Amino acid sequence: MLGLVNDVLDLSKIESGKMTVVVTEYEMEDFLRSLCTMIRVRADQKKLYFKVRVDENIPRTLKGDSGKIKQIVLNLLTNAVKYTSKGGFELIVSMKPVDESVCELFFKVKDTGMGIKPEDMDKLFSAFERLDEEKNSNIQGTGLGLDISRQFTELMGGELECESVYGEGTEFTLSLMQQIVDSAPIGRFDEFKKINENGPYVPKFCAPDAEILVVDDNPMNLNVIKGLLAPTKMFISTASGGEECLEKIRYGSYNVVLLDHMMPGMDGVETVKHIREEYPDLPVYALTANTAVSEEFYLEAGFNGFLAKPVDSARVESVIMQHLPKEIMMRPSGDGAHAAAQKLPEELLWLEETEGIDVSNGIKYSGGVDPFVKSIKLFYDTIDENIDVLERSYRQSDIKLYTIKVHALKSSARIIGADKLSGLCQKLEDAGNSEDLDYIRDNREIMTDLYSSYKEKLKKLTREKSGEELQDIPEEELQEAYEALNEVIGMMDYEAVDMIVSQVKTYRLKDDDKAFFDELEKLLKKVDWDKMEELIKNGR
Repeated sequence: MLGLVNDVLDLSKIESGKMTVVVTEYEMEDFLRSLCTMIRVRADQKKLYFKVRVDENIPRTLKGDSGKIKQIVLNLLTNAVKYTSKGGFELIVSMKPVDESVCELFFKVKDTGMGIKPEDMDKLFSAFERLDEEKNSNIQGTGLGLDISRQFTELMGGELECESVYGEGTEFTLSLMQQIVDSAPIGRFDEFKKINENGPYVPKFCAPDAEILVVDDNPMNLNVIKGLLAPTKMFISTASGGEECLEKIRYGSYNVVLLDHMMPGMDGVETVKHIREEYPDLPVYALTANTAVSEEFYLEAGFNGFLAKPVDSARVESVIMQHLPKEIMMRPSGDGAHAAAQKLPEELLWLEETEGIDVSNGIKYSGGVDPFVKSIKLFYDTIDENIDVLERSYRQSDIKLYTIKVHALKSSARIIGADKLSGLCQKLEDAGNSEDLDYIRDNREIMTDLYSSYKEKLKKLTREKSGEELQDIPEEELQEAYEALNEVIGMMDYEAVDMIVSQVKTYRLKDDDKAFFDELEKLLKKVDWDKMEELIKNGR
């Protein structure tokens, strides 16, 4: 009703000549991100794909009536959701320079919906007209939106056009002139990009007696979240999949579970259903790199809410604090107030000159230098294996697995600041979700070639520090390491295995032992527990 009243008021102002153009400066990136955030929730509720393509040359700051432009484009996008039952829709934003101070801006909304009959096109922009009433009787609306959009467009001196094929889809195009304030190009648009917080990260609390379970099939994501939460001194357990998550919950006692949505095999939604059967009150939050999915979706699925990836330290802390008993939370001491290092060690400064790596973004998304260094080494070590899985799943026409794996790679690339690679993965993931096999066929090799190029770019990571002398490992300590591994591998304790391997590799090892720990480290990066168990059973 509020929407209807606002529409009628807008229409009344227009007809009385009291509606004016309100010209202000606006940031194009913020403008677009706001649009995407509002519409993705609705698209996901109907399981429609929503693709966004933005011309990288659009000026960063423009001047115009951004409020009316947003209302027009949002109306077009909302209609695309309403009248599309299968497939999805696209928002395509482009520009044409007129001179140094003015550009022509184009917003195109293209859907795969029911389309418009040729005889109805003349009524399309008329007030209170609802087309194909019998077919659209279940769709709410007054018919005011497009009339207001048309009149707003004319008020700003622009054009609003429509092309449609009945039964196949509709394409609206809004074009209008805008003044250029900052001509610097917007660059690659990332609707999920976080605004970097100022100042060092300081935890809000410490809780050594709290235990958190983090579930994600991507070891890099596990590494990042552990790094972000380390200053809180909570005990952080991890699992690499739904089955392992359920096993750990049965034998553990966790205050909160952070559960990845998109995983091979048992995904997050299926896993939380099993959790709710036995533990209805356990706080479980979804981890997702796809903010297209609404909070309502996760609540209905059984989650307590969701956290967007890359995970924001302040947000995840606030969520966890809601579920911790007050008596186990303490104020951070001086040494607990942690400011993560923001500069690379001298031996890794070459990364700042490496093409395709934005070190500042990598450090930001990883939560500090230490997790960034660990993440980029893990990224390098798993290139061949991941490419093999991607290629095999594509050849076997397993598009679901391909989409899951390219989704994971999108997240991994973002974590190390490989923004272009992450962007290509995002587009392939969207194509997989919408079953656009032609796009995957035409673009997968471009992404794979770029991914493969990091083997050469990052090969210096394998070089050991010059002049570093390692001591022989004491036999007693080595034996204790093997015994501990035999126990913790059976428990699928990722952190414990990682800690033991890291400690052992600070010593010089005999060839057989070195081969064992090299292989174990490789299997740990793949989170292959079956092969790790087989390896430890065969012994030294």
